[in-house]
Amino acid sequence: MFNARFIIFTLLLSALALWIAFKQSPTSIQITDSSLKSTDYSWQLFNSTTWQFEKKSEPRHIITQADSVFYQESQKSSDLRQPVITLIEPEQTITIESRSGKTLDDSLIELEGHVQLRQYALPIAKIGTTSQNSLLKTEQITYNANTQQAYTDLPVTLTHQKNVTSGTGLRADIANRHFQLLSNVEGLYQVEETGHSKSTPK
Repeated sequence: MFNARFIIFTLLLSALALWIAFKQSPTSIQITDSSLKSTDYSWQLFNSTTWQFEKKSEPRHIITQADSVFYQESQKSSDLRQPVITLIEPEQTITIESRSGKTLDDSLIELEGHVQLRQYALPIAKIGTTSQNSLLKTEQITYNANTQQAYTDLPVTLTHQKNVTSGTGLRADIANRHFQLLSNVEGLYQVEETGHSKSTPK
């Protein structure tokens, strides 16, 4: 009986100490009413990181980071702010980032505003600061996570090593590392023998 009373008394003292500490040092809440959107959203996340692991013949990890995520369960859609998506595969690593984005049906991802896609022909563990990569820049792109296809109708710039290719419109098969610019294609290539650049319209 004495032990039971002593335990209850100790718990009450601990609760009282926590309450006093909270009253004396109130914590500041980073999320304000202006940060929240309509309650029509099923849930909202801030400064989030999600990790998805797909068990296929070649396993693939998908890491999605965002300043904020607003998800609607009934429509299987979400709005993202400052998203960064990393696709990790055995033979390559891809990062896609933009200022804003939307997901549709939990498979299509529409990214807008300073979109940058970096593709490394290396697993993530072997990527260093000097690793060669292909860089794609545009202002809007749609990516299908199921088929790993990406497309846009806006101007695009592709940079690989020191070679730069630009054009309007893009169809990309990211899984097979195949990119096709649709029109107004021009290239700026470095010629190793002379050290000069050569601009070549295609």
